[in-house]
Amino acid sequence: MSEALAEKPRRKTLKRVLIILAILILTLIIGVGIYLWSIGHTWDSKTQKFDSITNSQGDLDSLRKNLGDPNNDPNIVGPDGKTADSLANDLDKNGNGILDSLEGGKTRQVVKGEGTNILLLGSDQRSGQEAATVSGARADTIMLMHIPKNGEGVYLVSIMRDSWVSIPGYGNAKVNAALNYGGISLQIETIEQLIGVKIDHVAEIDFDGFKGLTNALGGVDVQVPFAFQTGVWNFTPGTMHMDGSTALAFVRERYSFASGDYQRVRNQRAYLRGLYTTIQKQGFLGNITNFKNMVDAFSGYVKVDSGLGSGEILRIAAPVINGGSAALHMTTLPNAGPGWSYDGQSIIIINQPAVDSLTEALKADRMQDFMNTYGSD
Repeated sequence: MSEALAEKPRRKTLKRVLIILAILILTLIIGVGIYLWSIGHTWDSKTQKFDSITNSQGDLDSLRKNLGDPNNDPNIVGPDGKTADSLANDLDKNGNGILDSLEGGKTRQVVKGEGTNILLLGSDQRSGQEAATVSGARADTIMLMHIPKNGEGVYLVSIMRDSWVSIPGYGNAKVNAALNYGGISLQIETIEQLIGVKIDHVAEIDFDGFKGLTNALGGVDVQVPFAFQTGVWNFTPGTMHMDGSTALAFVRERYSFASGDYQRVRNQRAYLRGLYTTIQKQGFLGNITNFKNMVDAFSGYVKVDSGLGSGEILRIAAPVINGGSAALHMTTLPNAGPGWSYDGQSIIIINQPAVDSLTEALKADRMQDFMNTYGSD
């Protein structure tokens, strides 16, 4: 047989092998794609969604109409020689549709910073029989998560729940009261007015969800700083494996500590470190099957805005995954210490220079500079 004749079967065989290999690769890609789609579909379908995160009370058009003539024409010149539009601009300098006089004089415009800002809330809303004994819901835990545009780290800033701030339309109050006054939209607007930067997304978990998430992971190992007792739970120094109920008691207790809420916030971050370490140790991030199981387990306990779907999460996380850093950097928004409100409430006084520094850091996507100045845990 000539070389030319022998070459034809070899070429045909090679072609078949390449075709089979291409089919196998394509099948693998499609299979992985379907699996990833399945994970995304689980998140999108099981997470609860907020109807809206825009504050309907702050309606600029309504404000202008109310400031106009009886026929609600904002272009009619009033007795003071001003149109409703110009009057609205004078009396509502930040343009959110609420008179500045009702906002404690807050007039700065909220801007869109670099990177992504996500408001994380742990609310004290109960369900079942316990819900009947509790009116309203307040944000028990408030954290701002910032993910830089370049994916270099994840930054968490705890905001003390008793911080005395201006709540749009309600005057001064504790920052966590906004959730009870006007729901998630007012809580977001209150934080935006505090930090001067727009919140891109929000995620909330309540008591039942917190316990369910912890139990879904088989418990979490948390570093307890010192011994204390609350209710039926005894906490001892060192690493402690906590189920959902134990972990909830750990992150909520404050009366056992001389520093009260300050230590409670530190404990909340200790739990988050333990949660992150548990996820890493159990291989949830390095194994796609484990990752799917984790998403399936906890997505039902989380409530998010409609824009925080799986596609958006992938977009936000892409810089971290593609050569960035998943290192957690945590701190508490610096404050001027405890004090008393005009009506006798125990409050935390805002440190305005520190807040202004945070605003600039978020605007410029330079959170590490803020951490270098004010410290991290």
